[in-house]
Amino acid sequence: MSIQPDIFEISIDGNLIKVRGIYVQGQTLFHVDLKRPLILMRASHFEGYKFWTSMPEGRQPEAEKIGPLIEEYFRSKP
Repeated sequence: MSIQPDIFEISIDGNLIKVRGIYVQGQTLFHVDLKRPLILMRASHFEGYKFWTSMPEGRQPEAEKIGPLIEEYFRSKP
């Protein structure tokens, strides 16, 4: 198992939130520093499309809101 943190910040509702990327056995997880910490990952649906989900399941609205902000962060990097 390889864990290499990559820490960055994203803006959510005008607040900067720390996010730590964690790489485990070829999978990237994101630890979002909220009052109740959130772990996100990008998953593949059996119909072929990708979506953001929380681990454990149950915080899907937050995953759908924060996941695209993480993508935007990586797309804006030079």
